[in-house]
Amino acid sequence: MQKLKQNGVFVIAEIANSHEGKLSVAKEIIKAAANTKANAVKFQKIIADELAEKEHENYQMYKNLEMSDNEWKDIIQFSKKLKIKIFVDVFGLKGAEEISKQKIDGIKIHSTDLSNPRLLEFVSKLKIPILLSTAGCTLSEIDYAVNILSKNEIILMHSFQGYPTKIEDLNLRRILSLKKRFDLPIGLMDHISGDSELATIIPLLGIGLGVQIIEKHITLDRSKKGLDYFSALNPNEFSMLMSLIKKSEIAMGKEEFNIGKNELQYRLLHKKNAITKKMLKKNTILNESMIEFKRTKLKKEPLSLNYIMGKKCVKDIPKNTILTKSLLKHSKKKITAILACRVDSTRLFAKPLQLVGKYRIIELLINQINKSKLIEEVILAISEKPGNEIFVDFAKKNNLKFILGNDEDVLSRLIEAAQHTDSDIVFRITPENPFIFWEGIDEVIKKHISGKYDLTVIDGLPLGSNFEIINRNALEISHKNGRKKHRSELCTLYINENQKKFRILRHKPSEKIIRPDIRLTVDTPQDLIISRLIQKKLGKGKKPITLQKIIEFLDKNTEIMKINSDVPIGVSRIWN
Repeated sequence: MQKLKQNGVFVIAEIANSHEGKLSVAKEIIKAAANTKANAVKFQKIIADELAEKEHENYQMYKNLEMSDNEWKDIIQFSKKLKIKIFVDVFGLKGAEEISKQKIDGIKIHSTDLSNPRLLEFVSKLKIPILLSTAGCTLSEIDYAVNILSKNEIILMHSFQGYPTKIEDLNLRRILSLKKRFDLPIGLMDHISGDSELATIIPLLGIGLGVQIIEKHITLDRSKKGLDYFSALNPNEFSMLMSLIKKSEIAMGKEEFNIGKNELQYRLLHKKNAITKKMLKKNTILNESMIEFKRTKLKKEPLSLNYIMGKKCVKDIPKNTILTKSLLKHSKKKITAILACRVDSTRLFAKPLQLVGKYRIIELLINQINKSKLIEEVILAISEKPGNEIFVDFAKKNNLKFILGNDEDVLSRLIEAAQHTDSDIVFRITPENPFIFWEGIDEVIKKHISGKYDLTVIDGLPLGSNFEIINRNALEISHKNGRKKHRSELCTLYINENQKKFRILRHKPSEKIIRPDIRLTVDTPQDLIISRLIQKKLGKGKKPITLQKIIEFLDKNTEIMKINSDVPIGVSRIWN
């Protein structure tokens, strides 16, 4: 299927009917649009008898706008020659059938046809991007069209079809609602007067709201007041808009919270450094009273107070010395439990928030983690994708730290959470596991630290009771050197594929709890039933249940294990 391959905002110069049925004028406007560096032009496929009855006051005008197949072929070839894509509006099945025989790059369905099943079904078979106008449509009408076209590349186009559009009718914030509800690319086609001072500003506001496509009318000379002139820009104005769009994209930057080169320079010049208030002897454990923060002549990367507190001086440090990492050593490594959260699942929605007894799975999990004497805190690494606000609410309600990050790049979320908490070691477990090997957490962490391992996993435990201990720097190396597959939920895949670069401990637990045949993860409704039965029989409030006790219970009640015995072993998180 043809895709809209575009790194930035995709701009469509809407020619519509400003050519007034004249092939030579159409070509002239295409050439003007190409010179502005627009990504595409768009025409309307007019068939008078499909659009209106003969008695309609505009029927003859529609008839004059019709173009022959040869004229369309000429227009498309001319566009291709100028390396500009061509999209076409259709107003019925016949128009769609005819234009689809031409080599167009995309098609647009007018808002009046979003409930036209014959047209939608036909267009769904085309392997080109589809623009859906949402102007004047209800959510149920948009739902209807999106469901039929679910396998296609769809872009929802927000607009108001009045010409020219009044400012109060723009409703730009509706773009946010469309993004949240449909999780599809959104475009903006505004029809504000071409003479308005806002004509080049409204598209920029749309970009700020996250639109990926801008559609704007273009004409050769608006002062002549030809067809579709109301909201059209002249070529020089369109060029200015393109320039503003490019600058706006640069200003928008990236979503990732990475500090850029200029920001780093600012930090060095203006951020305050921690300096010693007095001479500190070797092995002194630092506290807040020993340091102060000032701008310094010597430029060093500043250390945070959280990083400094509790660390030892590696040697005698004179008064007024800037503290750097080379002067300090950990009295202990900070360990944080990071739970990567998102609601999406094809098998069970919002798994961590499902109830097991009176408590949500994530509540039971956090309570077990809190039994550790070595894990200092818990933080949620939440997907920023719409719908995950429920985890933000949970974090706030339970006084938990959280970060929002890329939905697909789970590894980056773990790293951001570790950086946010100044953590050296990450305790990682997926948050849909209500029963983990909590009683072995501290023993495994101690072995990880004493053996100076990069990654520690436990072999043979019931599925869903395992966890990983990972050094933060190992995660950072994985993200830097790995590919897309290494940044997914398989966060330790790169480490396991490059075992010569990392120290890995595969801890072997007691034989009594080595039971890989048991599923304790909650990934399906069957898993959830089993978890609820275990909690009902063995649970006492939030008090953790030992893994051995759960295994003994299931061995005595084999009929319970049969509930999810037909679930493939691969239907779960994969631990390496």
